[in-house]
Amino acid sequence: MLSEVDKWSQKYTWFRKMTVCFLVILISSVIGFFLTLSSTFISTACLIISFLSVLGIRIGLGKMDEFKSLYVNTVPMINPEKDFKEGRSLAENEELMLSKGVSADEVEAALEALVEEGQQLTQIEEIVVINESSQIEDVEVTELEEIQEETEATEVEETQEETEVTEVEETQEETEVTEVEETQEETEAEKLDDVQEESAQQTLSLEEQVFETIKMILRMNHCEVENLSFKTVGKYLTIYLKSRVMMRLKLTGRKHYVLTYLSQAEVEALGLVFDTPAKSEAYTSRVQFTSIAVLAQLEAQIVELYNRLVK
Repeated sequence: MLSEVDKWSQKYTWFRKMTVCFLVILISSVIGFFLTLSSTFISTACLIISFLSVLGIRIGLGKMDEFKSLYVNTVPMINPEKDFKEGRSLAENEELMLSKGVSADEVEAALEALVEEGQQLTQIEEIVVINESSQIEDVEVTELEEIQEETEATEVEETQEETEVTEVEETQEETEVTEVEETQEETEAEKLDDVQEESAQQTLSLEEQVFETIKMILRMNHCEVENLSFKTVGKYLTIYLKSRVMMRLKLTGRKHYVLTYLSQAEVEALGLVFDTPAKSEAYTSRVQFTSIAVLAQLEAQIVELYNRLVK
């Protein structure tokens, strides 16, 4: 029986040492947490160690209280820290018990009751520790799942936004290019059609049709045509601006052409037929005149000749 009391005393001392060790570990882990905040892994490990240290301290203090209440409350005449030292022998402890008038049966019965209570307390504490550990694991798993879901949702949203922005920009660029091209084509076609239609509708001589077409081209380019006139001199049709020669055309005979200052490359770039002028004509090129539409293609040249005389 007294050997059992010695065991309780030894366990009390062991749990006290264990509690001190866990306390030192707790302090070290807290200090390590604050020193390693930049590292997520190490700081998390410090938090887990701190939690386990707290559990160990709680268990150690609980066991110490259990043994203390066992000796002090149930057997008040026994002080575990004084009466049951590790250095005392079994005979010394037995003499000490007899000297205090405690019967062996009473101590044995009290010890058995306390053993049962200690086992129940141990089971309860183990269940509490298991429940707390399970709750912590569930919380960590839940947090990880939420973080993964948020990350996946964010990546999906960013990908969709980038795709939509890219598609919108490409659509806008294609639409703008298409609209510009269509507008240019329609403008050129309308100008050509207007020139051809108005010249064809009028029952005028060829010279008059050419003159009216030139006036129409100048009006479309915001040029004044009040001082514009024409006269047939010899074989040439001459267009005058305030009695100054603006341009000449040959509309009689076998060859019909417009005299210009364009080079051969410039004439061919317009899709027209180039011919070398005579030395007496004092121009750089002849542009074959096949229809009124040739004047529409020479619109830029006609406006340039007008602007030269105006300046």
